[in-house]
Amino acid sequence: MIFKELTIENFGIYQGEHVIDLRVKDGKPVVLFGALNGGGKTTFLDALQLVLYGKHAKCSNRTDIAYGTFLAGCKNRYADNDAPVRLSLSFNHHIDNRIREFEVERSWTVKGHTDPKDKVKVWCDYQYDEHLSEYWDEFVNEFIPLTLSDLFFFDGEKIENLAHPQRSSELVKTGIENLLGLDLLGQLQLDLGQLEKKRRSGNVDQRVMAKVSICEDEMGQHNVVISDLKKDIAELEQQASDTNIAINKARQAVRNAGAHLIEKRDEIKFESGAVEAKLKLNKAEQVKLAAGVGPLGLITELIEQTKMQIKLETEAHQAKVLDKAISEYEEKILASLKAASTPMDAITKVNGTMTELAIERKKLAGIECYLNADLSIFNGLDERIAEESKQNKQLKKVEANLLEKQAFLQKQLDTIPDYDSVRHLLAELAECEATFKNIHVRLKHKQQLLEQAQTRSSVLSQRYTNLLAQQNNDTFEQKRAIQVSEHIKQLKAMLQGFSEQLIAENIERLEKLVKQKFDALERKEQLISALSISPVSFEITLFDTKNQSLEPSKLSAGERQLLAIAILWGLAEASGKELPTVIDTPLGRLDGKHRTKLVNNYFPKAGRQVILLSTDEEIIGDYYEQLKPTISSEYNISYDEQAKTSSFTKGYF
Repeated sequence: MIFKELTIENFGIYQGEHVIDLRVKDGKPVVLFGALNGGGKTTFLDALQLVLYGKHAKCSNRTDIAYGTFLAGCKNRYADNDAPVRLSLSFNHHIDNRIREFEVERSWTVKGHTDPKDKVKVWCDYQYDEHLSEYWDEFVNEFIPLTLSDLFFFDGEKIENLAHPQRSSELVKTGIENLLGLDLLGQLQLDLGQLEKKRRSGNVDQRVMAKVSICEDEMGQHNVVISDLKKDIAELEQQASDTNIAINKARQAVRNAGAHLIEKRDEIKFESGAVEAKLKLNKAEQVKLAAGVGPLGLITELIEQTKMQIKLETEAHQAKVLDKAISEYEEKILASLKAASTPMDAITKVNGTMTELAIERKKLAGIECYLNADLSIFNGLDERIAEESKQNKQLKKVEANLLEKQAFLQKQLDTIPDYDSVRHLLAELAECEATFKNIHVRLKHKQQLLEQAQTRSSVLSQRYTNLLAQQNNDTFEQKRAIQVSEHIKQLKAMLQGFSEQLIAENIERLEKLVKQKFDALERKEQLISALSISPVSFEITLFDTKNQSLEPSKLSAGERQLLAIAILWGLAEASGKELPTVIDTPLGRLDGKHRTKLVNNYFPKAGRQVILLSTDEEIIGDYYEQLKPTISSEYNISYDEQAKTSSFTKGYF
């Protein structure tokens, strides 16, 4: 199937008639739309689904509103009162071994307070087809089955939620059942069950008919309760999903504003005060150390000079004391030498030597003594100076570390915003979290009620079966009814076995497809080594490179989104249906490298026709240039304040 042209008239934000050409060329499957938030992207997607599926369409703002009320609310508020709302879609589809052209038109008129009814007209090969027009809601499932529409029409910003084990298992279950036609087997089993009850109830004794009737009424009431509870649970799960997205956005806004640091302000201030106290203590220690011998380390040369002076003064004192005694000894020596008739040369030589020594003693004794100190005053001084110098260096090092930490803490304090400036962000986050908690509580309560109702329904069903069995009369017809009932049981068991075998035979192919698509999208090498799908619960299990199970919660938000896209892509390819893929907000909240993978490996290969509805922050710059070779046509959706309508223009932003 290939969409050719969509016409939107007075629908949502679009006033008047707007015709959009959606044709694609060979090798260029992409039709790119660009619009700001609120410009009309989602309305465009709603229009596509509504024109095809009518009251069964999964429109963005439908929720539990009655279909007529929803149609009335879809009319453009600036359109004339009697102006009709019209959606028309033309497309080519391969049927009966040839390509045929269809055009579907859905229109309605809003008058007064009466809920409008839509009218459907269908043309096949340019000829109006009354039968198709009357039964289009049934025929459309042959073209694009409603149960498979989630594989081809989806919102990229919400797709991450499909990576949740429960949501993904539901999607896989629905996809497999439709791909293999198991929904028909399920309906056949229900029909056989109803036939069995009718056969057995036809032979019920009149005395217990009242009991059977009461039991049937009670079973019917419980079925309604179960249906309502399932509907409530589905709505609450959707609300939880939307609220979770809002929480993530609020948390990001809080983090971007630095508001998440406010609660650490007192802690940082306390730590900063402790650092300040340590700095003061360190400074006091340095002052105390400076009062000791440490400063003498600055005058080591002067100290050495002082030591030398003390030694000289000591020698001078000794010279003064010894000079007189030595002079007397020298005179006695000379007298002795003369008395002994020593040769004059020797006496002259000895006398010269004594004279030189006397001059040296007098010179030494003449040194000025002004210190008059003992050398012992310097005992141990060098060791003390070295020790205190070491202590001072350690204190300086500690001081530098403390100053660095003080600067870091001050920098942190400077980045913390004022509480009043981020009060609204914190309040928004708190409100979203409270809403999510409330939804979770309500969801858990509804699930408990559903379990109780299902248990009660099982009890009633067993009681009903027992009542029928007890009252069967021993007649030929009753025996025949029992035989038919037994055959039906065997047939149901056979259908169940066939269903399980069919799933087991096809699920391996789906595992390979999903793994193949995820590998094509994921930028990390061998993030997962294998992937398995349970044939019973349809839950997906991932395995890391060590062949250990990997929880989807361990993946990043971007990786979970890529896993969900891989699931959709694998199911879509397994379906064998050549259908257009329409993606609103295609790049969601992915990072740059993940976006590159989608642009290069998914969008050009997702189908023969891929319609992308992008904001101005998604497919831009390099992403646009990479995608451009595969683009058949580009449109910009912009809102005109004067004309009060959004409109389509050729070209992208």
